[in-house]
Amino acid sequence: MNRTVMILCALLLSCATAAAQNIVLGQRAPELRVAEWLEGREPAAAALTYVEFYHASNPKSDEALDRLGALSQQLGKRLRVVVLTREATEKIAPLLEKRISPRLGVGLDPQGKLFAAFGVNYVPFGVLLDAKGRALWMGNTLQLTRKTIEDSAK
Repeated sequence: MNRTVMILCALLLSCATAAAQNIVLGQRAPELRVAEWLEGREPAAAALTYVEFYHASNPKSDEALDRLGALSQQLGKRLRVVVLTREATEKIAPLLEKRISPRLGVGLDPQGKLFAAFGVNYVPFGVLLDAKGRALWMGNTLQLTRKTIEDSAK
């Protein structure tokens, strides 16, 4: 009986995870139309774009941003990072302004249109896109590594 309950729970969790995004690896992701950029600073174009979905109430989101900052420095001009938030500018500006750089920008999505388009239900969550907008990798940003990025881009 316990085994049956465990299998049922695993199936339910896998179904919830599968419904957590509206994208398929290797296929074009929803178009990344950012309503407004914090401080009006869109990050420079690059061969790869990492879209990070962010919410200030989740401490893991800040950990993910630390990781992304380090990865963007390591990969230089090959990677740009777009951090998306649904939160009000007044709330997130003091938290995120210091993270903005030529390779990392904060996109404001006040109506949550991009969160909905990508089907994001949890954070930290991110999607690695190639120059054509195809999804190369997606998941919990805390599991993202430089090797993952480099291998995905091959």
